[in-house]
Amino acid sequence: MTLSPLIVLSDGDIAAIHEATLDILGTCGVLIENARVLDLLDAGGLPVDRERHIVRFPRQRVADALGTVPNHIEVFDRDGQPAFTLGDGTPRVAAGHNAVFWVDSETGETRASTVEDVALCARLCEQLDHIDMIGIPVMPQDVASPRATLLHAVRATIANSRKPLFFSTDQPSVNRACIAMARAACPGRTYAIAQLSPTSPLYWESLVMDALADTVEAGVPLAILPEPNAGVSAPITLAGLLTVNNAECLSGIVIAQVLRSGAPVLYANSWTTTDMRTGAALVGSAETSVCRIAGAQLAQHYGIPCHTTAPNSDNHAHDEQNAWEKTLSQFCALAAGNDLIVNCGMFATGMTFSHEQLVMDEEITALCRRIARGIEVTPETIAAGVVKEIGPRGGSYLMAEHTLANLRSAEHHLPRIAVRGPWASWHDQGAPDTTALAREAVRSLAQNPGAPVDAARQRALDEIVSRFGSGE
Repeated sequence: MTLSPLIVLSDGDIAAIHEATLDILGTCGVLIENARVLDLLDAGGLPVDRERHIVRFPRQRVADALGTVPNHIEVFDRDGQPAFTLGDGTPRVAAGHNAVFWVDSETGETRASTVEDVALCARLCEQLDHIDMIGIPVMPQDVASPRATLLHAVRATIANSRKPLFFSTDQPSVNRACIAMARAACPGRTYAIAQLSPTSPLYWESLVMDALADTVEAGVPLAILPEPNAGVSAPITLAGLLTVNNAECLSGIVIAQVLRSGAPVLYANSWTTTDMRTGAALVGSAETSVCRIAGAQLAQHYGIPCHTTAPNSDNHAHDEQNAWEKTLSQFCALAAGNDLIVNCGMFATGMTFSHEQLVMDEEITALCRRIARGIEVTPETIAAGVVKEIGPRGGSYLMAEHTLANLRSAEHHLPRIAVRGPWASWHDQGAPDTTALAREAVRSLAQNPGAPVDAARQRALDEIVSRFGSGE
């Protein structure tokens, strides 16, 4: 059987967080500084305090909105072929998005990112079996127009891989252009998912609201991703952190449903805890990982596909801390049943990306998926007949037909990068560490051209970027 889903909240815990959330939304409400959205919510029957820009959410309106959210989202690849379904019980994993810095594969130095970094990332993702979706890793800094930097990255990703896109921007004009590029690449299909975040606590900024309204109107699935920080923008207690996240997320979900009933949304989270000794916001702490389990439980309670971030680490190096934080965060995210998990390739609290980290994170994901898949117990796998046939005579199973028949099954995961075998062999190969093995894997995978887009769609993408750069 498969591994039982991880849980950290009882039914009573979930009910208590839900009730507190309804009380906060119904009596306190959220701040929305956007006249257009306030008008739409007012027309939709929500209580709007125009003078204070506060919108409240009566509990029945919350229940009604939750009843219209689709419980699954069909996602397609660039060629319009089914890629996966969010909400079918199978967690999907994406490369991370919106880092700032890049670690150079050749020098090991942190530097500004480039469009070619993004293009190679897409080509690698195309070949990595355990990367299901591609987040836009960075906004490259070698482009002429800073306003269009995300669009250059989106174009480079679409041009080099068939896998679906995950993107995020709080600039409405950039958001609309990203949607246009996704439509140009794959007309009429859900090929991209957008992510937008409120500002904790309980505040939706004007530009984000415009982007949310545009995304919902376009029919693009939207991850509502609060980012509360325990002890700073949310209570320091984990239950309080979960409650603020829940209130902010449900407020966004209700807004989306008021604007367009049935709009596809994901219940999402990217909370941080705080090291009060330094003031550092943490994404790889044990507390954020246990909350990933709780977040999945809350989403499942509401019957909504869910998204979280992992594998995460706060360390700036490819080292043991990086490995243990990433492994624990990814395992908790997968084993709890989060539907979409985004951040492979990122580290340093999400500020830095590297191709090596992407390959290592894919390996971590593969290991976590193998553990979560559990053990298949059937007469064939028990193999009692084989045991009796070989018997107690000190025989070997090495050449048994059962061994040969199952040799290439999924029973045993074969890692892409790992040190296995005796010390002498490892030493003779130059004693490479895992990062060095990942670097060699990147060099090998980089020889593959990925999945180049056809000329017609490339021209359409170029035209969108050109129009945006010219200010049309």
